[in-house]
Amino acid sequence: MSESIFQVLKNAFTDKAVDMISRNLGEDASKTKSGLTAMIPTVLGGLLGKTSGATTAPTWWNTVADLFDGDDDDDLKLGLLGDTKLDDAGKGLLGSLFGGNLDSILGSLAGASGLARDKSSKLLSTVAPMVIGFLSRWAKKKGLSFTGLIGNLMNEKSAILGALPSGIGGGLLGFADKTRDTVDDTARKVADVRTSKPKFNWTWLLLLLAALILLWLLLGRGCNRTKEKVEDAATEMVNDIDQAAADIKESIKGALNDAGDWVYDLGATIKKKLADGTEFEVGVNSVEYKLLEFIEDVNLPVDKTTWFTLDRIYFETGSSNLKAESKDQLDRLAAIMKAYPSVKLKIGGYTDNTGSDVVNMALSSERAEAAKAELINRGVAEERLEAEGYGPQHPVCPANDTPECRAKNRRVDVRVTAK
Repeated sequence: MSESIFQVLKNAFTDKAVDMISRNLGEDASKTKSGLTAMIPTVLGGLLGKTSGATTAPTWWNTVADLFDGDDDDDLKLGLLGDTKLDDAGKGLLGSLFGGNLDSILGSLAGASGLARDKSSKLLSTVAPMVIGFLSRWAKKKGLSFTGLIGNLMNEKSAILGALPSGIGGGLLGFADKTRDTVDDTARKVADVRTSKPKFNWTWLLLLLAALILLWLLLGRGCNRTKEKVEDAATEMVNDIDQAAADIKESIKGALNDAGDWVYDLGATIKKKLADGTEFEVGVNSVEYKLLEFIEDVNLPVDKTTWFTLDRIYFETGSSNLKAESKDQLDRLAAIMKAYPSVKLKIGGYTDNTGSDVVNMALSSERAEAAKAELINRGVAEERLEAEGYGPQHPVCPANDTPECRAKNRRVDVRVTAK
């Protein structure tokens, strides 16, 4: 029988390791142990959810693995506890593994372990790099490549997912059930993808689709099913649609400020290290984080539909003059472009539906060009950038009938055209 990596990893967290981690955490050993029991499979699940189709190790893996390089026998490298490099690596790793689901996952882990939320967060940011470091060194000892390691872990997927604490399902870690994929994918596309066609009310479309499928179940080949099975199918479908609608609403969390601009909720702050070594702090919901994830993931192809909304770019009313608070995001976007020199971007300008379409089209073009000019001023080559205005087309908030809705629609988006 082949050796279970999952079991070997759990055994590596000995009583001595638990005691040292507890002291570093400033927490009771029994709660720390409960936290470890919940967090080890959670980290492994997040790892598999992010890398199951990868052909090479992602940048964040190598960054963490390098901290644990060496020939000593202390597989967990407990001497790193409290080290600033480990703390920074852990915070960045959580964003890479769990993305926008991090807050939900931390809540479930806190409930499962009995730890306070801040202690749960600190423990997870300690455990996650230790798990990656252990796996990296274990794979080297076994002569396994990164792909070989992930392949072996995939063989233990059922055991890993079965050990997850209550509240953390496969869907949060990237293992959505196949029966739910269509609805979940539609929700993500409505939230994050801008197509070249006008937007529809997807929730009503999904409801119509659900009704047609239910009708088919009742009148077609599904006639031989029992009434209870049909009702269960209908209930599950409606729940999926409700979840899709909730996900759409969640995707543009934020609030309207006194200036009438939409201020996005950027989520927990983490450190991101770019390919050229540049580091900066970003929110896990920020466009910088999402853009970097897209650029660095070799399995995500460049297409004409995946757009990212710049969440901190603001203009003076009726003008293409950028507000001072836009500087930070433009600096970061330029840094990303410099760190990934093969990346090219198309910049899209958008307005709300106030005023004439002719004026809005011109204004949106001027705003897209203004953002382009700022990136060029920051050292990005002009041939790597395109700009176009779309006026009030493709609103992210189709109603366009409230100050909040219109503020969301007044925006600048970017699309990766090469990476």
